[in-house]
Amino acid sequence: MPSSVNRTSRTEPAGHHREFPLSLAAIDELVAEEEAEDARVLHLTANETVLSPRARAVLASPLTSRYLLEHLDMRGPSPARLGNLLLRGLDRIGTIEESATEVCRRLFGARYAEFRCLSGLHAMQTTFAALSRPGDTVMRVATKDGGHFLTELICRSFGRRSCTYVFDDTMTIDLERTREVVEKERPSLLFVDAMNYLFPFPIAELKAIAGDVPLVFDASHTLGLIAGGRFQDPLREGADLLQANTHKTFFGPQKGIILGNDRSLMEELGYTLSTGMVSSQHTASTVALLIALHEMWYDGREYAAQVIDNARRLAGALRDRGVPVVAEERGFTANHMFFVDTRPLGSGPAVIQRLVRAGVSANRAVAFNHLDTIRFGVQEITRRGYDHDDLDEAADLVAAVLLERQEPERIRPRVAELVGRRRTVRYTGDPASAAGPPARERYAPPTAPAGHPARPRWIGVRLTPLPEPVTEAECAGAQRLGRLAGAFPHQIDSSGNVSFTSTDGRLFVTGSGTYIKDLAPGDFVELTGAEGWTLHCRGDGPPSAEAYLHHLLRERVGARYVVHNHCIPGRALETSGALVIPPKEYGSVALAEAVADACQDSQVMYVRRHGLVFWAHSYDECLALIEDVRRITG
Repeated sequence: MPSSVNRTSRTEPAGHHREFPLSLAAIDELVAEEEAEDARVLHLTANETVLSPRARAVLASPLTSRYLLEHLDMRGPSPARLGNLLLRGLDRIGTIEESATEVCRRLFGARYAEFRCLSGLHAMQTTFAALSRPGDTVMRVATKDGGHFLTELICRSFGRRSCTYVFDDTMTIDLERTREVVEKERPSLLFVDAMNYLFPFPIAELKAIAGDVPLVFDASHTLGLIAGGRFQDPLREGADLLQANTHKTFFGPQKGIILGNDRSLMEELGYTLSTGMVSSQHTASTVALLIALHEMWYDGREYAAQVIDNARRLAGALRDRGVPVVAEERGFTANHMFFVDTRPLGSGPAVIQRLVRAGVSANRAVAFNHLDTIRFGVQEITRRGYDHDDLDEAADLVAAVLLERQEPERIRPRVAELVGRRRTVRYTGDPASAAGPPARERYAPPTAPAGHPARPRWIGVRLTPLPEPVTEAECAGAQRLGRLAGAFPHQIDSSGNVSFTSTDGRLFVTGSGTYIKDLAPGDFVELTGAEGWTLHCRGDGPPSAEAYLHHLLRERVGARYVVHNHCIPGRALETSGALVIPPKEYGSVALAEAVADACQDSQVMYVRRHGLVFWAHSYDECLALIEDVRRITG
């Protein structure tokens, strides 16, 4: 690099030259300027919202520095555990999450809720990873028809092929031609992922075409309208899953959510998240989302109705002023957004630039079979309490910019004056925040569990050296069973645990951190007995965290072989009559006791969100059990 180049500076626009790295005072100044500018902009983008003061305050709370680990089903009283990582469990947040799950049941008809996704795209990636395999085909909405611009790229990066729905000239899915595509391409997942659309989708009809193939509806844009009962009702109409980001028509921060009623599908999603897609779910953002769900419960119906009314009102007002608005013959829109055809106004980028110069924020969107449009959304100004007079004034200003009746810079002060009059955030769940009475009656959230269980959360271990390691011959059967169980489909890794009883009656279990697909004699630890809540062991390292499970199965039913993998088998195994155990925390005493209580009734058990457990009195018997289940799970 030539010595004349200054490595601490960069070229800036005229009047904005700065030295890098910036001082902290300069950063403070820039942030303050950006915030002041934001307060002068008329926000008509369809993909942003404004948080309530309560939700925004949480984002700046000390909780932003804390981990909230695992799914609610897998958390108990403090501390929380993810693998071998232990942290304080944030028990009170668990109570809020329980209440938010009940809100999801009431608003969306969803028995199960997954709040750990970091964004809408993260939810999409999780769905693809959990419900399809490399080489599978995913059906999606083409970008030209309003589909998300990244869905095809995500399919490619995950090794999936994709095919698309067929739309007609009225921006509606052509069901018969789409059926033909499904029959030809045989997708393993139907994903409705539109980002530019005006009217509900034929979910029930699409599900009839999909049959047993999961149908996922991405409601990132319309989640708040669905919660308010004013758009469509995807889960009740037949969608298997409803997923979304939470910051458009919904009141939340930039997070993701997945909702559903099929427990096996939700467990596959949860397991995929737990084993490779997320560790920290970003505690403060999660709490802000839980707050937003409660705000939506209390005020969502009134808000959603007002959003749709405002969208149609503003679209009609612009039409009356000579602006070409798409879908006039159908009432412009059935949700929060509408589209302006830029062809009579100039190129899309030039039109957007005029709006920006006037202090109006909107989106350019190429959709509806390559139509170049400006997309407007009213969800944020609705939450600011804009009334019909405000909308008419906004229409005057926007039309003047679009139709080039005035220079944008002359309109900008009038935009700032309008925006300055409407700074209060409404629909916050507080009785005084909405224009009318609360939309829903209050209900008491679940109370936190009282006290702590008498039993410990995890078993203790007392370890001494093992004088002589197990021999290759002694552990050969356990090694073969581990290889078979560790190769099951639908599991992220080959961890798990295996135990066997030697010919002289000693109990050996795999050590912590071993992989059952590739076991060596040195991977086994001897369990010599138990005293209270402590296991006595001999080996080079601690036994598996689930060693107590193996001890109990030996004590209760005389099991000589126990194999546990981390397969999430899906619906096929559940419908085969296998014994299913509710989710329990990994490695916990509660998990061990639940399996031990169930082992009298079955030699094959599935612990939801966790994996399969096999026990038998002999190697041949255990091998037959594992092979039978392997055939069922594929």
